[in-house]
Amino acid sequence: IFSGLGFEQQQALLDELLQEHELQGKIIDAATADVLATRGKKPCPHCHNTKVYKRGKLNNVQMYQCRYCDKWYSETTGTPLWDIKLKSKWQGYLRCMEKGMSLKAISEELGICIRTSFDWRHKILGSLDRFVPQTLSGVVESDELELALSHKGARDLERAPRKRGTDFKRNTGTDDVTVVQVVTAVERKGETFLKAVESKRLTSQEIDKAFGNKLAQGTVLVTDSHVPYKSYAKSNPRIKHKTFISKDHTDKKDRSIHVQAVNKKHKELRDFLDPFNGVSSKYPQNYLNWFAYADKLRQTKSTLKQWIVGGLSASQAYDLFWLFKENAVNIRI
Repeated sequence: IFSGLGFEQQQALLDELLQEHELQGKIIDAATADVLATRGKKPCPHCHNTKVYKRGKLNNVQMYQCRYCDKWYSETTGTPLWDIKLKSKWQGYLRCMEKGMSLKAISEELGICIRTSFDWRHKILGSLDRFVPQTLSGVVESDELELALSHKGARDLERAPRKRGTDFKRNTGTDDVTVVQVVTAVERKGETFLKAVESKRLTSQEIDKAFGNKLAQGTVLVTDSHVPYKSYAKSNPRIKHKTFISKDHTDKKDRSIHVQAVNKKHKELRDFLDPFNGVSSKYPQNYLNWFAYADKLRQTKSTLKQWIVGGLSASQAYDLFWLFKENAVNIRI
């Protein structure tokens, strides 16, 4: 019967079946089961004690009580799913995010308001901070990408609003910072690290703070001949530093010294951010984490399930979401 339908009818039927599947919450149930099988009882999000009691279920969500601090909490406490009234639409929301749909398009697709669509997005993105690589090793390429500082959504601009993105001028005629530097480091064996820094021009101190202790002993750092990178490497003798002249794109004597992987990642990042028509500089790190995490998931077959597993495993995502929301300031180191 299905093969006898026209293409549009087949597509409509598949969409209805997908929505029905999402409303039943089967993927959320499967993801929850995976988390429980791997982790067991959820540690207390208040005192981090692992000795806890199971205290039945409320609205089909497992409840716990901590033996140490005596506080009650649920399986979703601290995760993006905590305090969500429309969990039946959560899977559909993740599907729309995977497609790169705008907040307005998602709100129309799922029948939710734009404010809810915005909050859900940043609750989800708040859970991705735990997937940032802790250590980079081997050969690591690094460079920065400049993005225009955006006050999207602000109601009290101290400058005249720009009519279009092409009106942007980089740090000219003013002492104010007008760009966000995305410090990028890519391991040639795979891992990607992205850090947003509001700065006119990166200094060695800012590079040092952005990397922290992520570069392992003996790491070979490959950059162009930008002076701050040289100063940073000089103050960190545990790493090896190789440079090339930027206009040559690679070292003439050693063709392995280049940052082509970083340049490729920057192109992909610009393409990723383009559909959003500008990202407010209050939230660049959230979107950078989204880009890096989605890049990892492209190698898996069950991306939607992995998004939910990641969310359920993040016990501090809700707090991080409110930290971003209450501190409406630009990201600084």
